[in-house]
Amino acid sequence: MGNARPGGAGPADVEVVLARAQNAFEIDDVVLGRLETALMGCTELASFRQRKGPPRRLSRRTLRHTFLLADGGTQVLWEIEHNTGPGEDQLYEVYADPDVLVAAQHVIDLRFGEPAPQELEAEAAEWLARLPRVGAEPLPGPRQYMREDSAEHAWRVLRRAENRDAPGDDLRARLGSAVGHDIAYVTGRHTRIGTGRVVGWTLYEHAFLLASGEELSLWEVEHTMTPDGRPVCEVYADETVACDAADVRMEAL
Repeated sequence: MGNARPGGAGPADVEVVLARAQNAFEIDDVVLGRLETALMGCTELASFRQRKGPPRRLSRRTLRHTFLLADGGTQVLWEIEHNTGPGEDQLYEVYADPDVLVAAQHVIDLRFGEPAPQELEAEAAEWLARLPRVGAEPLPGPRQYMREDSAEHAWRVLRRAENRDAPGDDLRARLGSAVGHDIAYVTGRHTRIGTGRVVGWTLYEHAFLLASGEELSLWEVEHTMTPDGRPVCEVYADETVACDAADVRMEAL
Protein backbone atom coordinates (compact mmCIF):
# COMPACT_ATOMS: atom_id res chain seq x y z
CA MET A 1 0.00 0.00 0.00
CA GLY A 2 1.23 3.47 -0.77
CA ASN A 3 1.64 6.05 -3.51
CA ALA A 4 5.07 7.57 -3.99
CA ARG A 5 5.18 11.33 -3.54
CA PRO A 6 7.42 13.04 -6.12
CA GLY A 7 10.11 15.12 -4.51
CA GLY A 8 9.29 13.76 -1.09
CA ALA A 9 11.04 11.49 1.38
CA GLY A 10 9.46 8.20 0.43
CA PRO A 11 6.02 6.66 -0.12
CA ALA A 12 2.93 7.73 1.75
CA ASP A 13 2.79 4.41 3.59
CA VAL A 14 1.38 3.93 7.08
CA GLU A 15 4.13 1.59 8.23
CA VAL A 16 6.89 3.86 6.94
CA VAL A 17 5.43 6.99 8.51
CA LEU A 18 4.88 5.38 11.91
CA ALA A 19 8.19 3.50 11.96
CA ARG A 20 10.32 6.62 11.62
CA ALA A 21 8.29 8.79 14.02
CA GLN A 22 9.80 9.34 17.45
CA ASN A 23 6.37 9.71 19.04
CA ALA A 24 4.34 7.05 17.21
CA PHE A 25 3.41 5.56 20.60
CA GLU A 26 1.29 8.68 21.25
CA ILE A 27 -1.14 7.91 18.41
CA ASP A 28 -4.50 6.73 19.76
CA ASP A 29 -5.27 3.00 19.44
CA VAL A 30 -8.54 3.84 17.66
CA VAL A 31 -6.63 5.76 14.98
CA LEU A 32 -4.08 2.96 14.66
CA GLY A 33 -6.89 0.45 14.23
CA ARG A 34 -8.38 2.50 11.41
CA LEU A 35 -5.01 2.83 9.72
CA GLU A 36 -4.64 -0.96 9.65
CA THR A 37 -7.34 -0.97 6.94
CA ALA A 38 -5.63 1.67 4.78
CA LEU A 39 -5.66 0.83 1.07
CA MET A 40 -3.63 3.72 -0.32
CA GLY A 41 -2.28 7.11 0.66
CA CYS A 42 -1.37 10.48 -0.78
CA THR A 43 0.72 13.33 0.60
CA GLU A 44 0.73 17.11 0.31
CA LEU A 45 2.91 19.82 1.78
CA ALA A 46 1.13 21.68 4.59
CA SER A 47 3.83 24.15 5.65
CA PHE A 48 7.57 24.72 5.44
CA ARG A 49 10.21 26.76 7.26
CA GLN A 50 13.97 27.02 7.01
CA ARG A 51 16.89 29.09 8.29
CA LYS A 52 20.37 29.06 6.84
CA GLY A 53 22.11 29.79 10.14
CA PRO A 54 24.43 30.42 11.89
CA PRO A 55 25.35 28.21 13.58
CA ARG A 56 23.78 25.69 11.16
CA ARG A 57 20.97 25.34 8.66
CA LEU A 58 17.58 24.52 10.21
CA SER A 59 14.51 23.26 8.41
CA ARG A 60 11.01 22.10 9.27
CA ARG A 61 8.29 20.92 6.96
CA THR A 62 4.87 19.52 7.78
CA LEU A 63 3.28 16.93 5.52
CA ARG A 64 -0.36 15.87 5.45
CA HIS A 65 -0.76 12.13 4.73
CA THR A 66 -4.34 11.19 3.79
CA PHE A 67 -5.12 7.47 3.76
CA LEU A 68 -8.09 5.86 2.03
CA LEU A 69 -9.63 3.18 4.28
CA ALA A 70 -11.43 -0.03 3.40
CA ASP A 71 -14.78 1.40 4.54
CA GLY A 72 -14.48 4.29 2.07
CA GLY A 73 -13.52 6.83 4.72
CA THR A 74 -10.20 8.58 5.19
CA GLN A 75 -7.73 9.08 8.04
CA VAL A 76 -5.22 11.92 8.18
CA LEU A 77 -1.78 11.88 9.78
CA TRP A 78 0.36 15.00 9.93
CA GLU A 79 4.11 14.41 9.89
CA ILE A 80 6.74 16.95 10.93
CA GLU A 81 10.25 16.50 9.49
CA HIS A 82 12.86 18.72 11.14
CA ASN A 83 16.50 18.94 12.23
CA THR A 84 16.16 21.28 15.21
CA GLY A 85 17.25 18.70 17.78
CA PRO A 86 20.59 18.77 19.62
CA GLY A 87 22.28 16.98 16.72
CA GLU A 88 21.95 17.40 12.97
CA ASP A 89 19.93 14.23 12.35
CA GLN A 90 16.57 14.45 10.60
CA LEU A 91 13.80 13.90 13.15
CA TYR A 92 10.20 12.83 12.56
CA GLU A 93 7.05 13.40 14.59
CA VAL A 94 3.52 12.31 13.71
CA TYR A 95 0.13 13.59 14.88
CA ALA A 96 -3.51 12.73 14.29
CA ASP A 97 -4.92 15.75 16.17
CA PRO A 98 -4.47 19.06 14.28
CA ASP A 99 -4.52 21.12 17.47
CA VAL A 100 -1.70 19.07 19.00
CA LEU A 101 0.13 19.45 15.69
CA VAL A 102 -0.10 23.25 15.89
CA ALA A 103 1.37 23.19 19.41
CA ALA A 104 4.22 20.92 18.31
CA GLN A 105 5.04 23.14 15.33
CA HIS A 106 5.13 26.16 17.62
CA VAL A 107 7.67 24.49 19.92
CA ILE A 108 9.88 23.57 16.95
CA ASP A 109 9.61 26.96 15.27
CA LEU A 110 10.68 28.76 18.45
CA ARG A 111 14.11 27.18 17.93
CA PHE A 112 14.55 29.14 14.70
CA GLY A 113 14.60 32.51 16.42
CA GLU A 114 13.56 35.63 14.54
CA PRO A 115 14.20 35.22 10.79
CA ALA A 116 15.92 37.85 8.69
CA PRO A 117 13.93 39.26 5.72
CA GLN A 118 16.04 37.31 3.22
CA GLU A 119 15.30 34.10 5.11
CA LEU A 120 11.56 34.75 4.87
CA GLU A 121 11.96 35.21 1.12
CA ALA A 122 13.97 31.99 0.79
CA GLU A 123 11.36 30.09 2.81
CA ALA A 124 8.51 31.34 0.62
CA ALA A 125 10.46 30.58 -2.56
CA GLU A 126 11.10 27.05 -1.31
CA TRP A 127 7.38 26.62 -0.62
CA LEU A 128 6.54 27.85 -4.13
CA ALA A 129 9.03 25.44 -5.71
CA ARG A 130 7.75 22.40 -3.80
CA LEU A 131 4.01 23.00 -3.92
CA PRO A 132 3.30 21.79 -7.51
CA ARG A 133 5.29 18.61 -6.98
CA VAL A 134 3.72 17.39 -3.77
CA GLY A 135 0.11 18.46 -4.27
CA ALA A 136 -2.38 15.58 -4.43
CA GLU A 137 -5.90 15.04 -5.73
CA PRO A 138 -8.54 14.58 -3.02
CA LEU A 139 -9.30 10.98 -2.19
CA PRO A 140 -12.75 9.63 -3.04
CA GLY A 141 -15.23 8.58 -0.38
CA PRO A 142 -17.62 10.14 2.13
CA ARG A 143 -16.51 12.70 4.67
CA GLN A 144 -15.00 10.99 7.71
CA TYR A 145 -15.63 12.98 10.87
CA MET A 146 -13.31 12.83 13.85
CA ARG A 147 -15.50 12.40 16.92
CA GLU A 148 -13.35 13.86 19.68
CA ASP A 149 -13.23 17.44 21.02
CA SER A 150 -14.99 18.85 17.95
CA ALA A 151 -16.57 21.80 19.76
CA GLU A 152 -13.20 22.67 21.27
CA HIS A 153 -11.59 22.42 17.84
CA ALA A 154 -14.14 24.93 16.47
CA TRP A 155 -13.35 27.27 19.36
CA ARG A 156 -9.63 27.04 18.66
CA VAL A 157 -10.07 27.76 14.96
CA LEU A 158 -12.13 30.86 15.73
CA ARG A 159 -9.76 31.98 18.47
CA ARG A 160 -6.78 32.17 16.09
CA ALA A 161 -8.69 34.22 13.49
CA GLU A 162 -7.15 37.69 13.06
CA ASN A 163 -9.73 39.16 10.67
CA ARG A 164 -12.34 41.56 12.06
CA ASP A 165 -15.12 39.97 9.98
CA ALA A 166 -14.63 36.48 11.43
CA PRO A 167 -17.85 34.56 12.27
CA GLY A 168 -19.77 36.08 15.16
CA ASP A 169 -21.36 34.85 18.34
CA ASP A 170 -24.36 33.16 16.67
CA LEU A 171 -22.20 30.76 14.67
CA ARG A 172 -19.87 30.26 17.60
CA ALA A 173 -22.83 29.21 19.74
CA ARG A 174 -24.09 26.75 17.12
CA LEU A 175 -20.65 25.18 16.81
CA GLY A 176 -20.70 24.57 20.55
CA SER A 177 -22.85 21.49 19.80
CA ALA A 178 -20.37 20.01 17.30
CA VAL A 179 -19.94 16.24 17.72
CA GLY A 180 -17.61 15.63 14.75
CA HIS A 181 -15.15 17.53 12.58
CA ASP A 182 -13.06 17.06 9.45
CA ILE A 183 -10.26 19.17 7.95
CA ALA A 184 -9.51 19.33 4.23
CA TYR A 185 -7.11 21.29 2.02
CA VAL A 186 -9.11 23.17 -0.62
CA THR A 187 -6.89 25.44 -2.71
CA GLY A 188 -4.11 28.01 -2.60
CA ARG A 189 -2.29 30.68 -4.54
CA HIS A 190 1.29 31.97 -4.46
CA THR A 191 3.00 34.80 -6.32
CA ARG A 192 6.12 36.98 -6.27
CA ILE A 193 5.53 40.63 -5.40
CA GLY A 194 7.49 43.71 -6.44
CA THR A 195 10.07 43.42 -3.67
CA GLY A 196 10.95 39.93 -4.91
CA ARG A 197 9.37 38.23 -1.90
CA VAL A 198 7.07 35.27 -2.54
CA VAL A 199 3.72 35.47 -0.75
CA GLY A 200 0.74 33.16 -0.77
CA TRP A 201 -2.40 31.84 0.83
CA THR A 202 -3.86 28.41 1.48
CA LEU A 203 -7.52 27.61 2.15
CA TYR A 204 -8.67 24.84 4.50
CA GLU A 205 -12.21 23.70 5.19
CA HIS A 206 -13.05 22.80 8.79
CA ALA A 207 -16.33 20.89 8.50
CA PHE A 208 -18.42 20.23 11.61
CA LEU A 209 -21.22 17.79 12.30
CA LEU A 210 -23.67 19.19 14.87
CA ALA A 211 -25.68 17.19 17.37
CA SER A 212 -28.80 17.98 15.33
CA GLY A 213 -27.30 16.29 12.26
CA GLU A 214 -26.66 19.63 10.53
CA GLU A 215 -23.29 20.25 8.86
CA LEU A 216 -21.45 23.59 9.07
CA SER A 217 -18.06 24.66 7.75
CA LEU A 218 -15.47 27.25 8.71
CA TRP A 219 -13.09 28.36 5.97
CA GLU A 220 -9.60 29.15 7.22
CA VAL A 221 -7.13 31.15 5.12
CA GLU A 222 -3.48 30.84 6.12
CA HIS A 223 -1.39 33.50 4.40
CA THR A 224 1.92 35.38 4.46
CA MET A 225 0.61 38.59 2.89
CA THR A 226 1.89 40.75 5.73
CA PRO A 227 4.61 43.44 5.56
CA ASP A 228 7.16 41.23 7.29
CA GLY A 229 5.97 37.85 5.96
CA ARG A 230 4.48 36.83 9.32
CA PRO A 231 2.00 33.93 8.90
CA VAL A 232 -1.61 34.93 9.62
CA CYS A 233 -4.86 32.97 9.96
CA GLU A 234 -8.23 34.39 8.92
CA VAL A 235 -11.55 32.54 9.29
CA TYR A 236 -14.76 32.97 7.32
CA ALA A 237 -18.20 31.37 7.26
CA ASP A 238 -18.34 31.26 3.44
CA GLU A 239 -15.86 29.71 0.98
CA THR A 240 -16.33 32.35 -1.72
CA VAL A 241 -15.90 35.19 0.76
CA ALA A 242 -12.72 33.56 2.06
CA CYS A 243 -11.21 33.19 -1.42
CA ASP A 244 -12.25 36.69 -2.47
CA ALA A 245 -10.75 38.22 0.66
CA ALA A 246 -7.46 36.39 0.06
CA ASP A 247 -7.35 37.41 -3.61
CA VAL A 248 -8.15 41.05 -2.83
CA ARG A 249 -5.38 41.14 -0.25
CA MET A 250 -2.94 39.60 -2.72
CA GLU A 251 -3.87 42.00 -5.54
CA ALA A 252 -3.32 44.94 -3.19
CA LEU A 253 0.34 44.03 -2.60
